[in-house]
Amino acid sequence: MEDITRGGQFLVKETKCDNIFTPEDFSEEQIMMRDSVKEFVDKEIWPNKVRFEAKDYAFTEECMKKAGEMGFLSVAVPEAYGGMGMGFVDTCLVCDYISGATGSFSTAFGAHTGIGTMPITLYGTEEQKQKYVPKLASGEWFGAYCLTEPGAGSDANSGKTKAVLSADGKYYSITGGKMWISNAGFCSLFIVFARIEDDKNITGFIVENDPSNGITMNEEEHKLGIRASSTRQVFFADTKVPVENMLAGRGEGFKIAMNALNVGRIKLAAACLDAQRRVTSNAVHYANDRIQFNVPISSFGAIRYKLAEMATSAYAGESAVYRAAKDIETRIKIRESEGASHQEAELKGVEEFAIECSILKVAVSEDVQNCADEGIQIYGGMGFSEDTPMESAW
Repeated sequence: MEDITRGGQFLVKETKCDNIFTPEDFSEEQIMMRDSVKEFVDKEIWPNKVRFEAKDYAFTEECMKKAGEMGFLSVAVPEAYGGMGMGFVDTCLVCDYISGATGSFSTAFGAHTGIGTMPITLYGTEEQKQKYVPKLASGEWFGAYCLTEPGAGSDANSGKTKAVLSADGKYYSITGGKMWISNAGFCSLFIVFARIEDDKNITGFIVENDPSNGITMNEEEHKLGIRASSTRQVFFADTKVPVENMLAGRGEGFKIAMNALNVGRIKLAAACLDAQRRVTSNAVHYANDRIQFNVPISSFGAIRYKLAEMATSAYAGESAVYRAAKDIETRIKIRESEGASHQEAELKGVEEFAIECSILKVAVSEDVQNCADEGIQIYGGMGFSEDTPMESAW
């Protein structure tokens, strides 16, 4: 009988190595999926890095549609709603290998498949899921997540956006402004969080993107990185939302936001892994080709130390992400075997490992930043040039 590790227990419990899942344990199906994603990225994304860096938002949308056609947007979506219904490890695997070429596409992909779609699959009614999820899974529609406001960032529950019930009780009028909304420029629907009256907690709503319904946007934000990721401020002015488009119940929005972000944390860590692999591989190739003092710079101790540190952190991050992903997947399966619905099993399974998800988000995102910084140093002056891959990676 396998000894199951519970959430956070890795800190206080000895774990046998045989019970730890690693990438060497990928099934043939998972390896085929990984190779399919890598082929897509190497063909469609990596050769076009310059278009992403030139803020080609339309190209990001075009690539997202292609990803939808390939089925990559539907991996985590249950089969009943047009998805592939694959496990949590598969979800992280696709997120890992589809995200390494450019942060612009990675952000669009992650925002759509995670916080743009998942709140409906996990909290939506059957009618909501049947209406919206198949379109999101196929890439016919894209989703965005409207939580952050000028005065509500880390303190997500302090948002000022209001939802007022109509006199006939048929719809809510939403008024307020949201900022840093990924995919805003090409999305078909928003997950919007607003406060009803003086409720302690915010409430979630599914809002279709219809400019004639009081929805306006600022121009695209100009950012340090992820330049072709559509990022805009979104404003709602008496935007009418049918009462049946409320997600979960009144005042349940904060819970939706926090649980959705738990999944987003481990997926963000996964999204940093192939970026580290690509940065390290490029640095190795450059160090082997760059000759100084009649020898490749890869023969110098300082360069070899940098490459070793980059490879080590990538290995550690990969190991930790897939270990946690498998632990979460195991807990989901156990809960399902005990009679829980898929929604409840996934919510509770991820929630149990919130500590691991939080640690991974911080650690692996810092590792990829350090990796890119070392990559620039290995490239020397050329690392500062847009003609090399290190500038955009950083």
